[in-house]
Amino acid sequence: MSDEAACADGAPTPFKHRFGGWHEADAIRRPNPDGSEGAIVALTANVDAAVNLPASVEVWPSASIGGGASIGYRASIGGGASIGYRASIGDGASIGGGASIGYRASIGDGASIGGGASIGGGASIGYRASIGGGASIGGGASIGYRASIGDGASIGYRASIGDGASIGYRASIGYRASIGGGASIGYRASIGGGASIGYRASIGDGASIGDGASIGGGASINQDDWFYVLGPQGSRHAWATAVQSAEGLRWWVGCQQGIDTETLRARVLRDHGGTDHEADYLHAIDVVERHPGRLRHIAKLAAAAAPTETGEAA
Repeated sequence: MSDEAACADGAPTPFKHRFGGWHEADAIRRPNPDGSEGAIVALTANVDAAVNLPASVEVWPSASIGGGASIGYRASIGGGASIGYRASIGDGASIGGGASIGYRASIGDGASIGGGASIGGGASIGYRASIGGGASIGGGASIGYRASIGDGASIGYRASIGDGASIGYRASIGYRASIGGGASIGYRASIGGGASIGYRASIGDGASIGDGASIGGGASINQDDWFYVLGPQGSRHAWATAVQSAEGLRWWVGCQQGIDTETLRARVLRDHGGTDHEADYLHAIDVVERHPGRLRHIAKLAAAAAPTETGEAA
């Protein structure tokens, strides 16, 4: 029997359908309120009577689509997923089983929402972005084009994740934090509320950035690093990020990326010699070099590297 067939009373005739090509369940070809051909909808799914669904859409068993929702061409709504009132699901988007899409949330074309993920009301998920299974995206948050959010990650209310950024497994991004385009946040890293992570910066696995911190573009901070942010500095009024690791002290400020202190001094003299900018930079360098936290960190690194009685590092 064709899935286009209808019962004598005009109701759609149920048929067996393989959702996603593998999960078999009873379904109907649901007619749209405007009279056009509708989607394949599992009998156990619940779709608001006023919603039009493209014929290319699949609505899996136990899924729910609320009033005023907009579902794009070739979108897939997974088993048990919930699409909220006036939410928008783009063309080719995939909503995983048990995922929840909040009121007025927007899922871009080709985006993928993993099973059990939660997208808060008014959140925006960009074109071809990927949200991992069990991840939580807060209300009003913005996830950029092709950004990737790992399984179990948490993105806070009104946080902003830039285009192409990568947020690792179980990482935590706080309320109103901003993650720049192309930035990378590692596994279980934590970014505090209101913090700003610059374009293409890298925050390593397990690293913690506090509330309101500002990390400059391109900076690289790992879990065991000491870092200090100060500014604004120089003609560009840029924030300087100094990072002390086992490899030494490196600086990110303006267009200067990952340079050592002597290189920074030389470039300040070359570009700003005799100006207030030179004085400001030299003061910043002095503050960082003499910072007690940095000196303690260096001592800690030295102690860890020192050989023990067995001849091995501590």
